[in-house]
Amino acid sequence: MSFDWVTFGFQLVNVLVLLAILNHFLFRPVAAIIAKRQAETAAALTRAEAARGEAEAAEKAAEEAKAATEAARHDVLAKAKEEAEAQRRVLVDAARAEAAKLAEEAKGQAQSVVSAAQAQTLMRARDLGETIARRALAELPDPPDAAGYAARLKQVIAAMAEDQRQALLSGAGLRLIAPKPLADTERKAVFSTLSLPETAIELDPTLIAGLEMRSDTGLVHNSLAHDLDRIAQALKTEAGA
Repeated sequence: MSFDWVTFGFQLVNVLVLLAILNHFLFRPVAAIIAKRQAETAAALTRAEAARGEAEAAEKAAEEAKAATEAARHDVLAKAKEEAEAQRRVLVDAARAEAAKLAEEAKGQAQSVVSAAQAQTLMRARDLGETIARRALAELPDPPDAAGYAARLKQVIAAMAEDQRQALLSGAGLRLIAPKPLADTERKAVFSTLSLPETAIELDPTLIAGLEMRSDTGLVHNSLAHDLDRIAQALKTEAGA
């Protein structure tokens, strides 16, 4: 078998022409497209890197701004707290001063009221004492001794209802009540005035002055203490009315 160089030459030419056509219509456009894609990818990567850098810078700036804001907020709160505390101290001091002033004024007013009340009370007590003393003196027997009280006791017994008088005088334990011991002359004068036989004499200093008659079934008041109680009750009733 012989080799045909002419045919080989034509085939070689066809291959070269095909490669030239492929290079012109396929390889170059594809290479251009790839290069363009690579350029676009590189640009995108560059932009992404720049954006990432910008984002990191923005995040750092935000952190710094946040830290600055927190510091400013802390300073503002601290200053506001200091101002509020100072204002509170001012208000508290003012309130204490006002309270002390009011307390002092109230104390002065209370002292004035107490002084006026004491003066009024003393005046009323004096008036009441004068009234009681005047009425008590007006009701004292004449003379205001054992004989005088014996005479008044006799009048009181005589003015009693008959059944009450009999119950008193006939009751067991009939006795005369005196604020202090009676001398023999006073004792005889008293029972002579009463027109009664002598009986036991019981001492009761609370009578102050006077003579009273008591038995187990009766009692006759006839003393200065009883007069004072009666006058005080009358004055109380008059004051209530």
